Amino acid sequence: MGPDANIIIDRREPAAMAVEKEKKVRKSRRVDLRCELGFRSDEIEGEAHVTNVSTGGCRADSEINVAEGLQFVVLLHLPGQTLVKIERAAVRWVKGNTFGLSFMLFLPSERAKLQKYIDTVS
Repeated sequence: MGPDANIIIDRREPAAMAVEKEKKVRKSRRVDLRCELGFRSDEIEGEAHVTNVSTGGCRADSEINVAEGLQFVVLLHLPGQTLVKIERAAVRWVKGNTFGLSFMLFLPSERAKLQKYIDTVS
């Protein structure tokens, strides 16, 4: 690098940078929630415990090992509600037994059920 190169050093703690990044990524309101979901694909099938949810995705814990990039059909069992079927959800991150799902495709009626639930608990 020459003497005219601009170097920017971010001296914030990694946790602070992660929180800022997370704030930028959120497109829909998340609510804390304890419920179950079932997931299946051609490669894998299992169940998970949801810890938070939004119309854009959820965080869940499972004893089944999943990998970033896997795509599933998901059945979300909301408390006191009928099932919400997400036609396609993708694993966006994995940390131990916890993973994040992004809901990529579901019918408007299914999305409306989930949104109605979120509105009632928040």
